[in-house]
Amino acid sequence: MRNTIKSLMLGAALAGVAILPGALPASAQANPVQWHSAGTSTPVGNARLTNRQALAQLAAAGIKRPVGHTSLEGVRARTIQGVIALKKASRCTITITGGTESGHSAGPRSHAKGYKLDLRTRNEGACLTKWIKTTQHKGTSRGNDPRWYGTLDRISLEYVYETPKRGGVHWDVTFI
Repeated sequence: MRNTIKSLMLGAALAGVAILPGALPASAQANPVQWHSAGTSTPVGNARLTNRQALAQLAAAGIKRPVGHTSLEGVRARTIQGVIALKKASRCTITITGGTESGHSAGPRSHAKGYKLDLRTRNEGACLTKWIKTTQHKGTSRGNDPRWYGTLDRISLEYVYETPKRGGVHWDVTFI
């Protein structure tokens, strides 16, 4: 069934035919996929990605591989789309320093649930810091950490300039 649906969607995409919402079985609609004419698929929205899928999308957008032991396993497609939109809008080098790996705070829109990425602020990250502070909307602080908000490509972003006591200042960005 799944291969039949993929074949139908691919055939429609190659023929330039749009598939309307509700035209596919619920099983196909539960995990939406955007099809490209080359026959590759890119999960969209709240679909969860494998580490390999996320890295491929980042590489295609010119975003460097995350540093250290950063994992993107289970990151949401919307989060990856958001960080790509952030790179395009800011024209800055983006370095991901934290993803879905353990060690982050829990919550409904947490790193573990695929909504957040940590981004570098020092060195090449200075460009991003300047862009956020000069183009995004200042919000109320989260504790002692300043916060900004913005929207890129219909994705809402919350940027928190985290200054942990043990060091490692970074942007904690939520993509909704």
